Amino acid sequence: MSTVGKICLVLTLLLLIVAIAPIPSPYGGWLPRLLVIHSEWSQKIRDGKEDVRNKKTAEAKARQELMEASAELEALKIGWDKVWNIPPRGPNLPADAPSIANNNGQLVVNNIGEQHGLTNSQIQGDNNAPQTVRPTVHAFYGGAEGETYVGEFIATDIGPRNAVLQPVHVLNPQEVASWPMNAGWRLRTMIPAAPRAKIDELYRHGRRTQEMLQQTQANIQRQQEQLQLAQAALAVRRSELLGDPNRQVEDVPGRPEIALGLLTVTELVEEERDQLLLEVDRLRRAIKTASEERDALVEDLRKATEALPGSSTDYDRLPSKIAADVQ
Repeated sequence: MSTVGKICLVLTLLLLIVAIAPIPSPYGGWLPRLLVIHSEWSQKIRDGKEDVRNKKTAEAKARQELMEASAELEALKIGWDKVWNIPPRGPNLPADAPSIANNNGQLVVNNIGEQHGLTNSQIQGDNNAPQTVRPTVHAFYGGAEGETYVGEFIATDIGPRNAVLQPVHVLNPQEVASWPMNAGWRLRTMIPAAPRAKIDELYRHGRRTQEMLQQTQANIQRQQEQLQLAQAALAVRRSELLGDPNRQVEDVPGRPEIALGLLTVTELVEEERDQLLLEVDRLRRAIKTASEERDALVEDLRKATEALPGSSTDYDRLPSKIAADVQ
């Protein structure tokens, strides 16, 4: 055996003795310890590879979601054209921050003007004459929880860094008073066709409702006037029936119903008529009694004349009226 072989044999024996020699370890010698460490690192490598595969899958999914969200965002931006954001008012805003103010329904904006893209456009009108078209601006206010559509405006008096927005439609004063000017605002030069059609329909509905409200108010006003006329006529008829306490009978001689009323005068006339009827009945009874007494006296006279001698001759000599009464 050569010297090199002997050296290798000795080293191998020494390593074998060291590997199997008992040392303070829960796994025994050095060889079991190395096997355990190798197993642990192998498990970590497998876990790392699995984690890398999962991360790659999650990254691919996130990239797909990002692409979809970006496409959706681009689709949402279509139809909105230019946009200007006005931050809520606060003490820490820079001097060149956009701001907005309400002037009786007109919106006055600062730091938004020609330098920021809010400009008039030129078109060819009739006879190829140049015509200036003012930009349309749609205003919103709100925040992260949602935005509220204010309305459609026309930009006038456009300067380098300011402009005045005139409302296109008639605004409700109560709605104008409720605008939160300290909140964040957003101005857009265009909105998509579908929301625009819905907004136009809402404005038409609002105009119809306003017209119906005005007609209803006019009808109510007319009915109130008719009610006042009817109440005045009722008061006249009531005074005719019940009398006017502010007038005396002596004010209109021969017309007591004007002061006393037709009902009172009618009752008085009926009472007077009843008294006259009673008096007429009493007179009729008295006449009947007198007639019966007269007939009795005539009958007694006739009998007395018949008892006298020559009564027939004397009876013929009676006046014609008495003879007729006797008969």
